Amino acid sequence: MRPLFIASLALIAGSVIGSGAAAPSFAQDPPAKEAAVAPKTFAYGDFRIVPVRVHLLRDSDTKAAITSLTEKDIARVFAKANGIWHAAGVHLWVESIVSEKPASVAGHEKDASLPTQALLALRPEDSRPAGMFHVYYIGDMSPNGIFMRRDAIFVKQSARLRPVKGGIDEPLPRVTAHELGHGMGLPHRQDTYNLLASGTTGTSLNDTEIDIVRRNLETKPWVETPEQFLKQAELATGEKRADAARTMYLALRDIPGDSPVKQAAAKRLTAE
Repeated sequence: MRPLFIASLALIAGSVIGSGAAAPSFAQDPPAKEAAVAPKTFAYGDFRIVPVRVHLLRDSDTKAAITSLTEKDIARVFAKANGIWHAAGVHLWVESIVSEKPASVAGHEKDASLPTQALLALRPEDSRPAGMFHVYYIGDMSPNGIFMRRDAIFVKQSARLRPVKGGIDEPLPRVTAHELGHGMGLPHRQDTYNLLASGTTGTSLNDTEIDIVRRNLETKPWVETPEQFLKQAELATGEKRADAARTMYLALRDIPGDSPVKQAAAKRLTAE
């Protein structure tokens, strides 16, 4: 199912989440939050599993292009990003983590912060297959994050956001979740507390946004239900792709709720 496991773990092109500058001060209170409503809940079987390959750019003299993030950091970031997206019945599966050298930094070797026009050239050609989103973590660029297309989502490791009441406790998971939200069809929002607001720590999603995301995911054949995903995990087990299978079973285990599918995945993990 998935072409390459290098280091595994448990539509708005060019949309930007805000600059890396210090958080601005405001002379007045932010807009009122949307009226509180009971959040949607999704049964285990109604979740959709979205594959994401993470790229950690390394080994370059251009410091703005490379990241010091580790696999442990990525595990934390995606656990928190999933804490946001579970409200929409979406689970982000880190298909693999690829550590690689930037393909090209030509013309930007001395840049302290990369301009957005330099980003696409950073991506090596042979490590971004179809059938998943691709998130690249880099040292520095002008925005905190940017979604350009399915295989070109960039997040700055030093991202900074304006804190809002009830917001997430660190920027990277929020920026990652925000840019993937663009990949799933959502535009920016003006509500300060919303995940799609620019430059804040807000994480909320309204029912309309959730419906848009879920309709968009239904058009992507590489987004699967837990039942479909378990079959792929079993196939990987049968083919002795143990690392690949383990990440799949972990993803199934980490989806909220209970199901025979989740129990089967947990049993596989216990048997290891």
